Amino acid sequence: MKWIKFLVVFAFVVASCATEDEKMQKYIIGNWETVFVKLEFETFKGKDTLVEYDIDFANPDDPRAQRQGKAFSTYKADGTFKSWTEKNNRPTGQSTTGKWRVTKDSLFYDFAQGPGKKDVTVSFGLEKIDDGFAITGIQDRDSDRAVDDTIYLETVRLPDTPEE
Repeated sequence: MKWIKFLVVFAFVVASCATEDEKMQKYIIGNWETVFVKLEFETFKGKDTLVEYDIDFANPDDPRAQRQGKAFSTYKADGTFKSWTEKNNRPTGQSTTGKWRVTKDSLFYDFAQGPGKKDVTVSFGLEKIDDGFAITGIQDRDSDRAVDDTIYLETVRLPDTPEE
């Protein structure tokens, strides 16, 4: 009986020794919906103009959210992901599939940008928030060849996903 108690306690201690990366990796596994996006273009289209967009997908009256539809992502334990958009509960546009991983406070995506195009790796700062996670990154979103555009995105876990 002492051995069984010892083994149970030992297993609990070993399981609780997961690194922060492993804990966050396990946390992200599941189905997510994007509820908020903020875009900031420091030099929009190469001009000395700051442009900001806030898209609140949780607000049914947000016109930008209505035009874009809802964004979803699924992260699997095997390191694969899929992201897609839906309007009126129907997929719209292209879906993106690839590999994902967490390292320290960053989320990395590896995927092909389109059919016949080369693979890319994109990284974002990663933060756990209430009911979800947020990512932040600097990219060239306005195609002006300046990597100075900020994207901030918040997600919530979908109810059909068991929390690990």
